[in-house]
Amino acid sequence: MERTVNSRPGQTDRVPGVRRIRRITTGLGMIGFTVLLIPQGIVDPTDGSSFRDAAVGQPGAIYVSGLLLLASALLTFPAICGILHQARDRGALVADIGAVFAGLGALGHAALGIIYLIMRSLAGGDATAMRTFEERFNSDVPVGVVGLTLLLSFGIGIALLAWAAWRAGIIGVWGPAVITAVVVAHNVLPEDVPSAVPATALGLIAVVFGWLGVRTIRLSDAEWEVHSGAASTIAGDRLKAPTHQP
Repeated sequence: MERTVNSRPGQTDRVPGVRRIRRITTGLGMIGFTVLLIPQGIVDPTDGSSFRDAAVGQPGAIYVSGLLLLASALLTFPAICGILHQARDRGALVADIGAVFAGLGALGHAALGIIYLIMRSLAGGDATAMRTFEERFNSDVPVGVVGLTLLLSFGIGIALLAWAAWRAGIIGVWGPAVITAVVVAHNVLPEDVPSAVPATALGLIAVVFGWLGVRTIRLSDAEWEVHSGAASTIAGDRLKAPTHQP
């Protein structure tokens, strides 16, 4: 039976409709934005190779890699919204800060995806000129600073979001502990590690956020509405209650 909640006098919000779609969308976002990074890391032809060499040798792979980065960046935003919604009280501050960093990281992934798509065209130009352009692009300090900041923000953001989820009681401490360990290892380990290491790291991140995504999708409508928001709902009802003066 469809339940309705009055948010304003004379108006009705259909919880099982739009709000259920929001819940499912955020859950799918949590699952998808990390899962897509696994095949992206596998097919990425730029590891140990220049953009031009990758464009010449594997144009299809650099194209697919760029599209996967864009898709992952897109799904990051509903995933952020799902954590923010469920950590509205406990863990709210950590969730807010994590959302900012994760959003910046998503922009970094989107920018990198676009760069992959643009660099694919290097294969069609003069080899010397294209290599010179790539060298100038890679040595551009302001561009490098912005790009590095955005990409580093992603790790910080997902770690903070995981801790916010733990603070809100929607995941055990194992979740943020795993994410934090992966982020720290990514920043301290050398770049020339075996390919199995980054694949394993991405898999661990996908397990944590995949678990959060599945849990979110399986929530009932009432749990989605009440979780971490009961205090605000009660306060709102009190404000609406009529006051009697002697």
